[in-house]
Amino acid sequence: MAVQFQDWHFSEAEQQKYRDWMARILVGHTGTKERCNQTVYWTPLAKPLSQCTVTLFTTGGVHRKSDRPFDVANPHGDPSFREIPTAVETAQLMVTHTHYNHVDADRDVNCMFPLDRLRELCDAGVVGGIAPTAYSIMGFNPDPTRLAEETAPELARRIKTSGADIALMTCG
Repeated sequence: MAVQFQDWHFSEAEQQKYRDWMARILVGHTGTKERCNQTVYWTPLAKPLSQCTVTLFTTGGVHRKSDRPFDVANPHGDPSFREIPTAVETAQLMVTHTHYNHVDADRDVNCMFPLDRLRELCDAGVVGGIAPTAYSIMGFNPDPTRLAEETAPELARRIKTSGADIALMTCG
């Protein structure tokens, strides 16, 4: 089956909403650089969800307690990523992020990084499997250049070679 791409173009109202949001961001975060797409590309599933291998990806700053925390003190953000083995117990995960309220995620990381829920979906046969590794970044990066040019391509490569058919993303 050939891969199909369907364009989703942003309406004028969506573009205005983004411009208004950026204007507010620029007040508090000097040095912020705008980087956006005018089109979102959508690829339909090539096989049933029950046959797909799924991985997780979050911008919520989730990582193993034993990992180096994200650098929340850097005013330019932290474009690095953390690998999270999907066999990890969720009690061994934590959040390091200062640009969203993660009190609930501190209580139950599944509300930001639904690994236990994904396991339940796999056990129920809703999804076919779980990739061995999931990924996390800290979404606060006022200048997304390194994130877009280095981190994202590397994560895309890793996800693609992991055997994942789908990456479920949550945003922090």
